[in-house]
Amino acid sequence: MTHPLQSGKWYRIVPEAYEFKQTGTSHMSRVPSLAHGLERVLFNPGVHYLQDPNSGVYNFYPYIRNITQPDEFDYDKLTPYITSSKDSALMGYARKLKKRFVGSTSSMTHVLSHLYFLVSANKGPDLSSLSMAFESMPERFTRGMRYPASIALRYHDGVYGIDADKSFDVKDSILSVLGKSMEKLLTSTPNEFERYKKENSWKVNTISEENYHYSEFDEFVLRSQLDCRDDRLPRRTFDLKTRGTLAVRMDINNYEKNRGYQILSQKGRLESFEREYYDMARSAFLKYNFQVRIGNMDGIFVAYHNTARMFGFQYISRGEMDRVIYGNEPTGNKAFRSVLILLGKILRS
Repeated sequence: MTHPLQSGKWYRIVPEAYEFKQTGTSHMSRVPSLAHGLERVLFNPGVHYLQDPNSGVYNFYPYIRNITQPDEFDYDKLTPYITSSKDSALMGYARKLKKRFVGSTSSMTHVLSHLYFLVSANKGPDLSSLSMAFESMPERFTRGMRYPASIALRYHDGVYGIDADKSFDVKDSILSVLGKSMEKLLTSTPNEFERYKKENSWKVNTISEENYHYSEFDEFVLRSQLDCRDDRLPRRTFDLKTRGTLAVRMDINNYEKNRGYQILSQKGRLESFEREYYDMARSAFLKYNFQVRIGNMDGIFVAYHNTARMFGFQYISRGEMDRVIYGNEPTGNKAFRSVLILLGKILRS
């Protein structure tokens, strides 16, 4: 597999010649676990309704049905996000290891996705496991995934910090904002979560530190935020993803008007968990897969919602995402290393 990087010169990529090292985790004991009985989802494949549509019986604690809105939650009590270039511990770690670049999952996955499109010749995800309702639906990665990606390199004392380019972002979307408070909801007891609402937030005296996993590859030191863990999983940790419904995502500025759209069934082209899975496979699986690989995580825990109420949950392992995107795990390993090698050569040029 060869790719040109500059006129008259070619590089041969040999992924097997590079080792992706899992360097360690900052504070594994501080990584939270799922609450409300949701850990059952991790070990039972498929979608799990919050409330059974036939009997109306709740499969999990009803407290998590209604979603706390942004004006009710005190986000200042959550751990603030630190970009790669401003993470002094990460930068210092890179200098100690004599690496040139540092990055995080959020700053690098979009660029890595574009490099994957290149090395795979724009291969789309495998959607053959879905029902006949999606037989005539598009199979390529979505247009949003294929939009140009940009990053900012910020140099400091021998190390370049790779940050996501936010110069054109006006503000965080409702899904991004709710994602922060919903992650807290999924990992807290009702009493703990109530303390973070504005009316009670004075009771929160300390802001917890973030938990990170670090890895090395070529001239990179990579950082991944650890959302959740269960020691029974092969890789112990996993990512939390809160997934807004189709109608909300397609008209994000009018999300309140689109809350009437609900998830009512397992299968089908609309108002189904299958539709949300179909959209995720085309618009998010590749980024999610890169994120769990960088963080040595086992998979992703998905909470489906429409910004007003929760509908259900699903655990999607790294192996399942590998099969959808690459076909198998060995091909995924090779593709992941290839795009990192390419990114390193591009940055050095």
